[in-house]
Amino acid sequence: MNDFLFADFLEDHATYAAAEAYWQARLAFFEGQCAPYLRTAFANGQPFYDGNPIVNLADRNAGKAARIVQQCPHEFGHDYTSFEQAIELAGPNGHRPAQEKIIVLTLTQETAQRAEDELRAWFAPA
Repeated sequence: MNDFLFADFLEDHATYAAAEAYWQARLAFFEGQCAPYLRTAFANGQPFYDGNPIVNLADRNAGKAARIVQQCPHEFGHDYTSFEQAIELAGPNGHRPAQEKIIVLTLTQETAQRAEDELRAWFAPA
């Protein structure tokens, strides 16, 4: 059974845009709390189209960031992993230490829900 969503997102730019829109809609509840912190396009505006990250969020006030790296299901099959690392976030007063959660997955309804749940917990006020 093929349960992958946007399986050809790395080969088709329209499918890639649809995958990005899917994540933006799914994580819209973070608007006002989080904003992107990583570039997803070259200086000329051409998107990277590589899935790393497919979406990224930072709560600079809390010193937390997260990104989802979406992988090709044809190459990786069913996959989900997450980990945390120390980073620095740029802000109006320079760089400050932060914690970043990185979720690497192939997209299915199940992994999307798991990522959403993990991000809700990650960005929840302490």
